[in-house]
Amino acid sequence: MRRFTITQDIAGDVATHWKLFLDDAYDREQYIQGLRYPAYELVERAESTGEVRRTIRVMPLLDLPGPVQKLLGKGFGYEESGRFDKATQVWSSTTTPNMLRGRLHSTSRVHCEPAGDARCTRIIELAVEANVFAIGGLVESSLEKNFRTGWAGVAAYMNKRLAQ
Repeated sequence: MRRFTITQDIAGDVATHWKLFLDDAYDREQYIQGLRYPAYELVERAESTGEVRRTIRVMPLLDLPGPVQKLLGKGFGYEESGRFDKATQVWSSTTTPNMLRGRLHSTSRVHCEPAGDARCTRIIELAVEANVFAIGGLVESSLEKNFRTGWAGVAAYMNKRLAQ
């Protein structure tokens, strides 16, 4: 299992970040326009006094080495099921791929800290595990690279939106 943390500067305060992060229309826009994913579907959304739950299904654009691309195929996509705890201000999610079910898994935990005047720092803790004979480590490192690229794109898109 590979664990890593990404830290990002966001051009909005913590409340503004979460308002945008949890907006379904914005979420779709960031995946389709910002990250240029060919497919996005909001599967489910539920909100209560204590939490927001959202499940999406997407097909990402990935940059993978040959053996990993061959393993995952051209139709690779995933379903992300997330939960935002309103009390702790933490988003937790699990990702289930449409390929290699039971052998490929990832989780994320996102929280924000104030960082001065109308800014915050977003901290994303991720874990990815690939139980694939002989190339599991290569799959994990390839997915880490793609997670880092994807989250960088998400931050850039959010910061651009917040600057408008």
